[in-house]
Amino acid sequence: MKTEVMDRKLALVSAARRAVLRLDESERPRLVVLGVGATTNWLLAVGGLIGLMFQEAYYLAVTDRSVYVLRGPRTEMGPNRLMHVVPLAEGAGLVAKVKLGRTWNSLRLRLPGRRRPVRVKVSVFSRAELDRFLAKL
Repeated sequence: MKTEVMDRKLALVSAARRAVLRLDESERPRLVVLGVGATTNWLLAVGGLIGLMFQEAYYLAVTDRSVYVLRGPRTEMGPNRLMHVVPLAEGAGLVAKVKLGRTWNSLRLRLPGRRRPVRVKVSVFSRAELDRFLAKL
């Protein structure tokens, strides 16, 4: 089971890197953090696979110059929308709050056009990438 999770994670990281390169060929993605949107009560009520279809996946891709925030459905392979691009020097302003846990970690992102920060949950399988992401900012 753990190898299936790691294989899926590698495929999603590769898809996020390709998405960044499609947006700007001069960028070189160095780090990708995978996360999912926070679950709301109505999503829990729907439950099961139907609930997963509505849950969004977030991809935080760090390059030498920028931080890309990409998003897409959790059930598809890779991101399909660009949410925001921040210069690396201003990347610290993107993260509003970080909460580290034993199985899930969460961070709140300040995105333009949003009244409140967006909560992104990061799995324990991506904790090393999350730590590196926070250290770069």
